[in-house]
Amino acid sequence: GGRWWENAIAAFLNRNYPVSWLVRDTLSRAEDFQSAVLRLAGIPIIAEVYYIVGGVSPKEGMVITRNRRGPADLWPLDPLGGAWFRVETNYDHWTTPPPFDDRRTPAIKALNATGQHNINFDTLFKVFLLNSALR
Repeated sequence: GGRWWENAIAAFLNRNYPVSWLVRDTLSRAEDFQSAVLRLAGIPIIAEVYYIVGGVSPKEGMVITRNRRGPADLWPLDPLGGAWFRVETNYDHWTTPPPFDDRRTPAIKALNATGQHNINFDTLFKVFLLNSALR
């Protein structure tokens, strides 16, 4: 996100990472979930972005909402508290999406109706298709 000239200043003058370069660099350098989250959350980048990171254990999941300087928000999974999934669309999770583009609410309803123990590739794909999450 951001205006093109703000992105250019961040890239050329501040020497911030391009968003996808930080992902590539993190994949090659991070040794585990925590170190990947710390890199993706903390290294300055040229534009705003959502990074969605998954690890190998049940608690290793995080949506990182980024601005150029660092994290605007860290939204972890909390399976013990009932938050076994997170739905991120083009709107910050703490805001209400506009009614004409609310893909979040139907996706949350569909995931809750499906249930954690019934999630597999086919059921997850149906959630996306049936609830217009791929718009």
